Amino acid sequence: MSKLPEAVPCPDKPPLHLKGGYLCVAAPVDLTEACFSVPAVRALRRFRPLSTMAVLCPESQQGLWASMPEVNHVIVYQDEASARQIARILTDFEITFESAVVWEAGKPAKALARVGVLQRLGYPASGLEKLLTDVVTVARVPGPIEHRVRYYLNFVDQLGGDVFVRGNFEYAALPIPPEKPRIVIAPLSEYGSAYQWPVERFIDVIDAMDASHPGINWEILGTDAGHDKTDARMTLEALAAGKARNLPGKLNLVKVIEALSKSSAMLACDGEIAHIAAHIGLPAAVIFGPNEPEWKRPLGKQSLVIREHVACSPCYLAECPLDRRCQDEVSVEKVADSLQEALKLRLSN
Repeated sequence: MSKLPEAVPCPDKPPLHLKGGYLCVAAPVDLTEACFSVPAVRALRRFRPLSTMAVLCPESQQGLWASMPEVNHVIVYQDEASARQIARILTDFEITFESAVVWEAGKPAKALARVGVLQRLGYPASGLEKLLTDVVTVARVPGPIEHRVRYYLNFVDQLGGDVFVRGNFEYAALPIPPEKPRIVIAPLSEYGSAYQWPVERFIDVIDAMDASHPGINWEILGTDAGHDKTDARMTLEALAAGKARNLPGKLNLVKVIEALSKSSAMLACDGEIAHIAAHIGLPAAVIFGPNEPEWKRPLGKQSLVIREHVACSPCYLAECPLDRRCQDEVSVEKVADSLQEALKLRLSN
């Protein structure tokens, strides 16, 4: 008599899955985190190709999400909007959403709960779990530091999506590079003064590159966000006096993406603009200081990170309490070499 197979125990609850065909993704409020969530949004599209997917985002991010063909709708709210105001925007929208993915606690999460989206999925983060109908948990395994992109991809993986595939990291082809090389410099960082390389060294890089590549057009792209406005203006003016043309005013994200897409390469400090360049696939040399590249480097092999790992790094501090050694030890020669490599990558595409 053959032995009967052992009974498989019934699960406590059925596996999580997205319900319905109308999905809203609440973008992380921080622009850097929003960039890191992009591959997960692409994975959601691949996972649910017939769904109607919208991204709910602050107005300052509109250009990022509008650049993605995977997104059917971009629902925008004012950066300072309340949860009640965001809920009103959702109520007035042409679609009633059946499911929502919420990455973090905050006003968008409250708004989605307020309008009664039937299924609201998210991590069990502080302040968020009470706003969810379904909690997604990912087992933590001790090991090397993981890039933040995995925080978002692991979520979709738990839902059954195929996340670690090339298509989730691909970007549209850039226009043909300008005949006369055009390099954009982003010398400021929203993360604080400790994340900024000394301005005089940018001028030294310009001189070194001009010696080997005569005729480069240099342009400065910056914003006062997160900085003392006087210091930011002085930084840009100092660079402009050193052969670089200052792009006018504070550009919105659509204009930033447009300016970067018409460039040959970029030189940047660790900041939001470096992540926008990575989003569109522009080769860039990115100088890291207090931050950890393994955790928060811009995505893509075309983002070339320059870093001198000193004893006190990473500290993640906005202002250095010591002597800024993580910035000062990054040499002009090393930066110029990386920028030349970025320029070659752009011209070879």
